[in-house]
Amino acid sequence: MKIGFFGGSFNPPHLGHLLAATYALKVHGLDEVWLAPVFHHPFAKEMINFDNRVEMCNILVQNLTPPFRVTDIEKHLDHGGKTVYTLRELSNKYPNDEFVLIIGSDLKEQMKTWAESESLQKEFKIVIVPRGVQNDPTSIPNISSTNIRTDQYSEQQLKSIVTPDIYNYLVSKKLY
Repeated sequence: MKIGFFGGSFNPPHLGHLLAATYALKVHGLDEVWLAPVFHHPFAKEMINFDNRVEMCNILVQNLTPPFRVTDIEKHLDHGGKTVYTLRELSNKYPNDEFVLIIGSDLKEQMKTWAESESLQKEFKIVIVPRGVQNDPTSIPNISSTNIRTDQYSEQQLKSIVTPDIYNYLVSKKLY
């Protein structure tokens, strides 16, 4: 199976994440896409509880499994959220599957600063999803989890960029 690995903070997950996963699935001929919330962010990004982020990712794809799944693999690894190590672990755990890294175009330059970036690019195919690119009809909207957390969206806007179930989860848990 050809599996897209879509890691991130998912703090919180939103429709932009789902669109990116769907784009990668369809355009790059993947069999599945696994969303993988990071347990320890490699750049020490502040995040809400891991279990809440995993639960919201599960809510995001609850009616779309398969081909979308959520993995909590990073909770069980001790490498500080470094993507190359997670992908190696998955490749060892599932030797008959091919793992492909999915990233948004906004991270293409930042990827050069990641741990073992050159090895990562040699060992794994990388799918770049166009995000917020003007004059590109295939580009997905540039929805910001940071803006959700910092209350930059009105309630009406927020309801249009997260699923109703995630919105209800955010409100009931008073997460942001």
